[in-house]
Amino acid sequence: MNKHTRLNHSESAHAQILPSLTSYKEANHYLAQNPDTWSVFLDLPYKIQQELLDFYTGKQGLRVTYDSIFQKLFRPDIHKERLESLLFALLNRNVKIISVIPREGTQLVEQGSFVIMDVLVQLDDGSYANIEMQKVGYSFPLARADCYASDIIMRQYVKEKANSKDQFSFQSLNKVYCIILMERSPAPFHTVPNKYVHRRYSCFETGIYPHDAGLHEDIFICLDSFNKIPHTITKDSSLQEAWLTFLCCTDVSSILSLISAFPSFAELYQELKDFTRQPEELINMLSKELYIMDRNMEKLMIAEWQEEMEATKAALDSAKDELTSTQNELTSAQNELTSAQQACTVYKLLLQGKSKEEIASMLDIPLQKIEELLSDLI
Repeated sequence: MNKHTRLNHSESAHAQILPSLTSYKEANHYLAQNPDTWSVFLDLPYKIQQELLDFYTGKQGLRVTYDSIFQKLFRPDIHKERLESLLFALLNRNVKIISVIPREGTQLVEQGSFVIMDVLVQLDDGSYANIEMQKVGYSFPLARADCYASDIIMRQYVKEKANSKDQFSFQSLNKVYCIILMERSPAPFHTVPNKYVHRRYSCFETGIYPHDAGLHEDIFICLDSFNKIPHTITKDSSLQEAWLTFLCCTDVSSILSLISAFPSFAELYQELKDFTRQPEELINMLSKELYIMDRNMEKLMIAEWQEEMEATKAALDSAKDELTSTQNELTSAQNELTSAQQACTVYKLLLQGKSKEEIASMLDIPLQKIEELLSDLI
């Protein structure tokens, strides 16, 4: 394939998956055709306006981590094969979704949620996968994952216990995978350089039960960490790298490299391009979502501020206790030093032939104190 052919192929691929309005002026004119949509667009933050204009003019792709966009692309009742492909990439084994489980019963519900997608599916081997996409990673992610897994395991237990009655066995319970994708991950996940997938499972430090990792495993994927590492997608890249590139990257070169190496992703970008036909749908969705995100971010900032204040107060209280203890030790040492100096003075005066009564008068110390000092010397 010569250079001219490659260029034409690239331009053709670009036209298939990205909008092609020629300028910001043309994009603004297109959006302004609907006065209501134009009014909502003008109320969006400048950064989001710029993202949309870059998308409509084909300068970059559309971020798929917006709630409404992500839900449109990954609805498990419509696009089950996409979730299967994503799970295959993250679990490193073939999977087939046999059912989508309703989030009911003791489902954890949080106000001010930053969760974009939260879906529970059962796989063909009986195991369960809880897939969650978060705009902002939560504090205490491990405890939160444990609660989700425990919820699912207990639902299994109640169901199996009722069905099998006296024949129940804990071996009938299936593994639960908690898969958490985070657009902005908490600080502890950034302490290990160049790592963006963190797996957690149960094991004994003594090495017993080496092939039994318990009933649940957690997989945390930090999209922000992945995005900081240079990636060039080729046909030799893994499917995991391909999916994370789709979720993270909006630059045209990454998108074209991705669909060249993995043509199946072109369908997803074509669906994103369809938003240009109904700009009011996309802009209204983003406006509503940003309003919710602003409220949630405010709650998160308040919660983080409270946590920081509590941690600071605890540190100050601890430092105060240590200071008080040190001051007490210093006072005690000073008292011991003063007593030792007085005892030496008393002993010298005794050697000079002074009586205890004379020494007490000379030093202005009670006679009983003189006796105590001499007793300590003896």
